[in-house]
Amino acid sequence: MHDILNNAQIEHIENHIWMPVKTKPRCEKKLAAYCRNNGLAYYLPLLKSAKRQKRENLVFFLPMFPGYIFCSLNNDAFNVVVNSNCVVNRLKVDEPYERILIGELKSIRELEEHSSELEITIRPEIVKGRKIVVTGGPLKGFSGIVGKRKNRTLVTVNLEILGQSVSAEIDIEFIEPEED
Repeated sequence: MHDILNNAQIEHIENHIWMPVKTKPRCEKKLAAYCRNNGLAYYLPLLKSAKRQKRENLVFFLPMFPGYIFCSLNNDAFNVVVNSNCVVNRLKVDEPYERILIGELKSIRELEEHSSELEITIRPEIVKGRKIVVTGGPLKGFSGIVGKRKNRTLVTVNLEILGQSVSAEIDIEFIEPEED
């Protein structure tokens, strides 16, 4: 199901703009399936979660940003999405910001692909700090914001439009300050 929910290319589509769509509670996967069935480009970042229950290890995928899915929409496509009965509203994005959002979504997808190698947490309260560039490891080349925790450095990739961040712990040897 994880692959089915995230098969869209995160690229600009003519006459469409990538934007966050706010969903009703616990409707992110339902909206992703609806978009897929209606041929709409979407991206639902997911995190792997595992629990032990009655001598079984259960693995499932939870939305990285609860209540949000990212869709490439125009007004007609938004009307189709609204018909899903899963949508609360959309956060409108202009064309210049769409380029930034596409870059952020690609970074999130890369982070999601390496989630089995990294300890990833969502930290909505982290929005400010020192900008850095990751110089090694699976996130090499990404930039983010730093916070300290347990002798390791917590690197955050911000998705500013939602006021939330994705964080991964990375050894300090793989981090350099970003030049202004």
